Amino acid sequence: MGLLLVPMAFGMLLTVSSCETPEKVLKSPDIEYKKSKATFWYNKKEYFKAIPVLEELIGLLKGRQSVEEYYYMYCMANYKQGDFMIAGYHFKNFYDQYTTSARAEECLFMYAKSYMNLSPKPELDQTYTYKALEAYQYFFNMFPVSNYTTEANEAVAKLRRKLEKKALGNAELYYRTSNYKAAAVSYENLLRDYPDIEEAEKVSFMIVKGFMKYAENSIPSRKMERYNYVIKSYNDFKYKYPSSKYLEEAHRYEIAAHYLATKGAFEWAETSPMDEKERHYLTAFAEAKSQAPYLTERQNIEMAKHTEKGYFMIIKNYYLLSEIRKSNQKEATLNQSIKSYYNFVDLFPNSKYMKEAEKLFKNSTEQLKKLKGNG
Repeated sequence: MGLLLVPMAFGMLLTVSSCETPEKVLKSPDIEYKKSKATFWYNKKEYFKAIPVLEELIGLLKGRQSVEEYYYMYCMANYKQGDFMIAGYHFKNFYDQYTTSARAEECLFMYAKSYMNLSPKPELDQTYTYKALEAYQYFFNMFPVSNYTTEANEAVAKLRRKLEKKALGNAELYYRTSNYKAAAVSYENLLRDYPDIEEAEKVSFMIVKGFMKYAENSIPSRKMERYNYVIKSYNDFKYKYPSSKYLEEAHRYEIAAHYLATKGAFEWAETSPMDEKERHYLTAFAEAKSQAPYLTERQNIEMAKHTEKGYFMIIKNYYLLSEIRKSNQKEATLNQSIKSYYNFVDLFPNSKYMKEAEKLFKNSTEQLKKLKGNG
């Protein structure tokens, strides 16, 4: 009979112990009892029980005796419980209060690790990812040599990869929704911010493709500039990835861009305001000349025709301007028309526009005589 009392007594002790709750401990006036139960629950990994008691102990003991041990347990208990935001705040606070503590280094590392755990999937808002990176950088600054350096570097690599995926996802979304300007710029920013991204080759190609789509959908005044940027982007891509599987497609965009840049320059010259027309035609002539080595024979013949017509249109444009100018401005405009005629005759003596050009020249000359006669 006596032998049965021992296990029975042990069972009763377990029952009593298991009946103890944080509420009961919190009501007790015995601080040592509180310390004992908080430590017991912490060691048993019953953090939800330990946390409220540890929190009370920190308040009760502050200013009377050291709370470093209990504050450390409180920080760690919150972390183990999965309350990473609370844990992160208190780990940083622990470091600030106990900078010389043997646990200061660990707590500053855990501060960063807490935010690491708050970092969400790449497609979600990355505020906590940035906070985690800032926290790890602060840790590196405070502890350049640490036992936690390897783990911290691995964490930083994972966090940066999330930001890479987020930025890549944004750029791809812009492209899928036909927002080509935003897509191209986002791909460029992606390479600038993350030059070592795994998808760097594809991103470089998408810069070419994105700017090509952007140029195709541009207004005439911006086409030449934007097609030339396609060419630049292609050359950058080819230099970096001369054996890329995307090179053939990118090259097709580059070939087309030489022609479309020139064509776009003439389109803008033809549709530009009358008082700016000569300037834009001269730009188109220069563009046709610079792109000539990259154009096919047929395309060069086409641009030669545009050039011939352009020089004629400068004559006509100045004559038409003279008709709407005030009297004190007519003479200068008519002189420009005559000057343009002589330039045209020198360049295209057998032009199909010659008869009309001569008629404009004759009219301009006669009107100048009248103006001078009236003067």
